[in-house]
Amino acid sequence: MFYLYLSWGCTLGVDVKCFDTTPGGGVVWSPCSYDGDVEIEPEIPLNWGLPGREGGKFTCVAGGRVGNKTYVVFTRGVGLIMLNDSPFSDGDTVRCYCARHFCIKVAVPAAIGLASAVLVVDVDSGVGYLGIKYADPPQYSNVVFGNDGVYLALRNVWVVKEIAGDHISNCFYVVKVRLDRERLRLGMPLYNTTGSFLKIS
Repeated sequence: MFYLYLSWGCTLGVDVKCFDTTPGGGVVWSPCSYDGDVEIEPEIPLNWGLPGREGGKFTCVAGGRVGNKTYVVFTRGVGLIMLNDSPFSDGDTVRCYCARHFCIKVAVPAAIGLASAVLVVDVDSGVGYLGIKYADPPQYSNVVFGNDGVYLALRNVWVVKEIAGDHISNCFYVVKVRLDRERLRLGMPLYNTTGSFLKIS
């Protein structure tokens, strides 16, 4: 019974989709802008809103066209609890860690690491892919708009299926995204490029 109490709410229950790294190419667009709210369903209880990271809001990185579709990439700061590099609150992380490892209490270091959430949105369908990456947020030059998808020049993007669980590489949460298209301004095509990318399609 104690285990059931500790493990309650640890499994996120959010669909996860994984993508391959593949050769590809397309067009890099200049930065986009968006001054509205970004709403995600289901809500994922990440450590949002770190100081110095745009007040905890999503920032538009790049927006462009893929065939007849519009795609936009957002980023947002996330704090990592140093126990398992968990992107969730320290209380939930400790509780779920103990549920997995059958401990009563663990000490959590006060230090918090920084990570970035990456949200790739098919604006027309409202489907989004939300992943976590270490360190600095992506830049517009990390995003390539090809003929058959969006390519990300990013490494170490991951999610977890349960709080304090193991990282799953090159994977994203599948979410529904609501945003105000009237407040979205795409960039402009800058240059063509090729390389090895994480392909989102």
